[in-house]
This record gives sequence, C-alpha cells and structure tokens, in this order.
Amino acid sequence: MKVVHVDTPSRLHFGLIDLNGDIGRIDGSIGLALDDPGFSLTARASGETIVRGAGVHEDRARATVSRLRAAWDVGGADLRFTRTIPLHSGLGAGTQLILAVMHALARLYDVTLNQDHVMRLSGRGGASGIGLHAFLAGGFIVDGGHEFPGRKQSYLPSAASAEAGVGPLLLRQDFPEWDILLVIPTGRHISGEEEVRLFQGLCPMPPEAAMHICHALVMGMLPALAERNLPRFAESLERAQAVGWKQVEIDAQGDAVRKTLQFARDSGAHGAAMSSWGPATAVFVDDAHALKPQADAFLNSLPNGGVCLVTKANNVGARITVDDTS
Repeated sequence: MKVVHVDTPSRLHFGLIDLNGDIGRIDGSIGLALDDPGFSLTARASGETIVRGAGVHEDRARATVSRLRAAWDVGGADLRFTRTIPLHSGLGAGTQLILAVMHALARLYDVTLNQDHVMRLSGRGGASGIGLHAFLAGGFIVDGGHEFPGRKQSYLPSAASAEAGVGPLLLRQDFPEWDILLVIPTGRHISGEEEVRLFQGLCPMPPEAAMHICHALVMGMLPALAERNLPRFAESLERAQAVGWKQVEIDAQGDAVRKTLQFARDSGAHGAAMSSWGPATAVFVDDAHALKPQADAFLNSLPNGGVCLVTKANNVGARITVDDTS
C-alpha cells in the first residue's frame, strides 16, 4: 500500500505593499516560510474519507478531499495529522492544509500537478501568494500583486478574490539561519465578512504608504539579507509595518499585539513584526532560546495568555515522501 507523508511550513505575511492602485497594480506581498509550526500528514488510499488528529481543521480537510475527488474522479483518503498550525493566528493554516491534502491525494492516485493546477484548484492567492510560494519552495518571498482595474477590480482579501489568480513571483531567496521567536498572544480571529468589510471600508490606502513600504523593502530588507545584517533587516521590517494596511491589521487586534510589540522592543530584540491579521508576532533576536522564558512570563501576564516557540525559516517548502509497501 502506498503511504504519503507531507510536512508543510507555515508562513509569516509581513504585509501587503499597495492598497491604493494609482499606478495600475494592487496588493503585492512580502513574506517568509517557517519550519515550525506546520502540518504533518500521513495519507493512505481509502474507500471513504477518514480524518484523524486534525482538530479544528477536520471540516476543511474533508471538504478539500471531496472537492478534489470530484475534480479528479479518484477514491478517498485516510488522513492522519500529527502536527497542525493554529487556526486564525496569522500563520496561513488554511492554505497549507489545502495544499497538503491536495499533494497527498495527488501522490496516492498518480495525479500530475503543476503550479498552475495547484494555484487554480487551491482557490488561494487572490490577494497574496505568500502561502502558495511558501509551500512550493519556502524562503523569503515577494510577489507583484494584480493589475488594477483589470485582473482584480476591487479591494478584497484572498479568500474573497480567488478569480484574480496569484500575482507574479518577483523574488524568492534563502533566508539566513536567524533565530525567530514566534509569540502568539490570545487575540481576535479576523476573517470572512469582517475581513471583507475592512478591505472595502478602509481602502484605498494613501499612495505614500506604498512608497514607504517599497523603500523599506528595496533599500532596507533586501540589502540586509544580502549582507546578512539581522539588526538592519529587523529595523527595516518594522519601518515597513509602521504604515498602510499593516496598521489596520494591528489596530484590529488591539492591546494584546500592541503589548507584544512593546515587549519585543523592551527586551532588546532587533525588531518584531505581526503576521497577516495576527496575533502571531515574529520577534527577531540573536538568541531566541534565551528570550523565551521572558516571553512565556509576559504571555502569562496577559489576561488571556498565549503561547510562544522558537523557530527558523524554511528554505525548501513542503517535504513530501512516498513509501510503497506493495
């Protein structure tokens, strides 16, 4: 019997670049794949769909199998999860789950996948392609957004604009072996109708925000990566998050994330950045293991607590292996 093993990254989404569109494009994204947390999935062919260990992700896993079975005319799968990504924490759990199940089912039934198939069938990437590219190849990622108006005609999040497709991959490069302390205070889960309402009610953003973010990226983050300069990278990332849509996302989370960002500054870290809608916050520091006890104590001081873990970048994407015991 064929057995497929899939280990996915998670992803940090550092921000959308342009939600104004006055020069003919919107969106554009900056992000990074992480080794941990991630999904670890073992899949076997089955006459029915069986999902174990997925927790809050079970319904989405089942729905993904059903959609792919209809599209490919294949059998079911017995899916066992031993590692998962927290849902609605800003780490891209939905995209990684869909892609993990898709690739597992394809390997079980010898369905050939190319990047176009993956992007079309996943229904992801209508605002940002960071999660898709993180799964496929990992690393530090910049995508170029969408023609506006044209390919995309309104300000909408990825989940509400799948027809726009995925913006072009502008840059993917290996990220240094720098420590990242991932601090996740208990925060709000922002998605669905609320997310759409915020996009449509608060966009367009001022064009100056996009200029500021591009300056921080091209003359800050990218040179810092080339020169392996962690303090300059973290400083430039914080500058990029100080304007535009990221401020909307931080404001939507409120005190828990603001206090987390302040904790990072007070701790002597080089910088910190909230991922997507949060509340997950990446803290860039020389020794994350040394800072973790302080972070645990800080989270325990919050009314609703939280969790933190030490991680690093993922520079390979998902790891997929197949055992054939027939």
